Amino acid sequence: CVHRILDHFLAMDQETGGASPGLGEDAQMLASPSLMPITMVAKLIDGYLAEVAPDVNLKLPKFRSLAAAIPDYARPIDDGLYRAIDIYLKAHPHLSESEKEELCRVMDCQKLSLEACTHAAQNERLPLRVIVQVLFFEQLQLRSSIAECLMVSENLEGGSRQLIPTISGEQYRPGWPLASRENQALREGMDNMKQRVADLEKECSTMRDEIERLGRSRSTGKGRFSLNMKPQICSTKEAIPTTATTTATASEEKMAVVKGDTTPRLKLSRHKKKLSIEA
Repeated sequence: CVHRILDHFLAMDQETGGASPGLGEDAQMLASPSLMPITMVAKLIDGYLAEVAPDVNLKLPKFRSLAAAIPDYARPIDDGLYRAIDIYLKAHPHLSESEKEELCRVMDCQKLSLEACTHAAQNERLPLRVIVQVLFFEQLQLRSSIAECLMVSENLEGGSRQLIPTISGEQYRPGWPLASRENQALREGMDNMKQRVADLEKECSTMRDEIERLGRSRSTGKGRFSLNMKPQICSTKEAIPTTATTTATASEEKMAVVKGDTTPRLKLSRHKKKLSIEA
């Protein structure tokens, strides 16, 4: 029912000349996307998806089709959609890895805010590939933020050099204490962001190594099992003849004693007598 209502609204919106992908990003920004009807409907659908996501009887195709029914240009950011997907994954832990990846394709990682990226990077319910993508785009956002902070800091430092000379010969610029504090705060923020970027790069490299290791273990698991079994089989086969020979020798000696064969003893006594005579 909700899907049909949404389809009807989208059809009417296109007929009345609403927002469309052909307008371009600049035209859509001039049209105030926060007040556009299609944007408001997208937020409403994301909220509805978050409400129905905990239902264990809600099938994945139905949830995914409703989430994908909203055009990409209708969502300036995908934080609401990410929240709905996270709730659905939490309520449906039996989903396979391929099903999770199929559901997460509806979401655009580039449209996530920095807070949403930070949460998604630590979300164990998301597929590993999605987490790697989130880490990558989070690094890009942090680097762009660092570049903006550097530009602002340089502008502040350049403006601080244009000082006003006073009567006493000292130089003073209006608003200098405030600019100095802002500059210090920006430097601290840049240091924190640089540390965050380094941590994210380390996590990303660790996850890539883990993916490669899992792929190698899956492809070579069977071969290692067969190689480990071969030496055991060979050693077992070689031990059988030795045991049989020992058993046969012991049985022959027992038979000789039973029959009363004393030939070896007679030969030994004759040999001793011969040695005593020669001595």
